[in-house]
Order: sequence, then C-alpha cells, then structure tokens
Amino acid sequence: MNKKIEKDDNIELLNEIYKNVKMAIQSLENVLSSIKLENITVELSKESSQYYIFEKECIMIANSKDYNLKDNNILQKTQLWVSIKLNLLSSSSTQHLAEMLLIGTMMGVIDLTKAVANYDKADTEIIDLANKLLEFERANIETFFEYLKLKPETKNS
Repeated sequence: MNKKIEKDDNIELLNEIYKNVKMAIQSLENVLSSIKLENITVELSKESSQYYIFEKECIMIANSKDYNLKDNNILQKTQLWVSIKLNLLSSSSTQHLAEMLLIGTMMGVIDLTKAVANYDKADTEIIDLANKLLEFERANIETFFEYLKLKPETKNS
C-alpha cells in the first residue's frame, strides 16, 4: 500500500472526526447555555461529556502521529451559533430542541459515513474511532426521536 495515500487518508479521516466532534461540542454548549429544560439538559450534558472524550482521543492519535488537526473555521462556528440562537427564538420546547439536534446529528452521521468510505486506507485505529463515533451518534438519534414524542412544553424563561 502506498504510504502517502495511507497517511493522507489518516489525516483526512481524523480531521473529519475531529470537526464532527467539535461541531457537536459547540452545538451542545450553545444549546445548554440557552435552555432550562430539565428533562433534556441532563441527557445533553452526558452527550457533551462523551464528545469531549472523543475530542481527546482525536488529539492523542494526532499527537502520536505528528498530525495537525483542523478545527471548523470561524465562519462555520459563527453560522452555527446564529442558527441555534435563531432557532431557539422560535421555540425552546423539548420537541423543537430534539428536532434541531436530530437534524444536526444526522448531518454529522452523513458526513462521517462518507468520510469513512472516502478515506478507507486510513489506519484501523482511526477507522475504529470513526465507527465508534458513528455508533454513539446513532444512539443519540434514537434518544432524540424519543424526545420528539413528548408533548410540547411552554417556552422557558
């Protein structure tokens, strides 16, 4: 196998994992700082903690291979923040929040699934991390579907 292609696949896939994780962390932080819905904040805090573990795993792998990870750019971060804040202005019900998070998580799953297929020459360690993250995000999707079934609550303060 061509070592350059393998290294490129390693860097690209690891960066895709890292960007996915960083986007999720930022999204959850933005949401958690804006809501007071008891029934979902505990769940989102747990998810956030797990994403931080994935972030540390990415950093450890990158450090061990002397790779530089690329975070999402400032424009992407700003767009995400504005989108979340505007979405929460229309409704901050658990159902609406679950819908927002469901859409974001599904986008992450789609992007990461394509990345795993595109960078299939990456080391097993990196592919395994991607698959572990995909499994975690699929479980989150199932959780968000359950929150969609809850009756809407009144707007929080």
